[in-house]
Amino acid sequence: DQMKHIDDYLRAGKPVVGMRTATHAFNIPKKDPYGWYGNGYKGNKKEWADGFGRLVLGEKWINHHGHHGKESTRGIVAPDAKDHPILRGIKDGDVWGPTDVYGVRLPLPGDSEPLLLGQVLDGMTPDADPVEGKKNDPMMPVAWTRNYALDHFDGKSGSVFTTTMGASQDLEYEGTRRMIVNGCLWAAGLGDKIPEKSNVDVVGTFKPTPFGFNGAKKGVKPADLK
Repeated sequence: DQMKHIDDYLRAGKPVVGMRTATHAFNIPKKDPYGWYGNGYKGNKKEWADGFGRLVLGEKWINHHGHHGKESTRGIVAPDAKDHPILRGIKDGDVWGPTDVYGVRLPLPGDSEPLLLGQVLDGMTPDADPVEGKKNDPMMPVAWTRNYALDHFDGKSGSVFTTTMGASQDLEYEGTRRMIVNGCLWAAGLGDKIPEKSNVDVVGTFKPTPFGFNGAKKGVKPADLK
């Protein structure tokens, strides 16, 4: 009953924004209803191979390309992407996060357009040097756009903005917030309304906990943040 809302939304060709672990959003056994949404799906619905992450967002969970917890991510504008509306007000190095680069399979599927490449850094600060060796040759896309024009969604297509960044501490950095805000506007069909520098000032107090399992603050409710 919960997945039906998501399936109906996608069948209507509505926009999608995926951040970080959205690449492996669903863990549904393949025999269950909507099992084909599961990460890495390998069931009878051959057209759904690899599930929601690959078919809708453009990639499923592959691996930690950077060393998790030791190598952070600097965003580098992809070749030919500097004029994309999502990148207004963003230049090389403006996007940074302590989370590591996720691995993706190259090229990304279909009409995917890489916007930012993730430079793997040798350390957990924005000014760290790039790691030496193969990890940055080639660099993995960490933000891209695409459409999910799928026959099993009755031929309707929707705009998708995906970034493998976006964990809590990534959002402490202005450029990362701006990329995500611009991505939401673009996906909603408002790319021509994106200003030269979107206002992404934090409202209230934002003190995220470090990424990791069971690290969330206990007992916090939406009303507490009003």
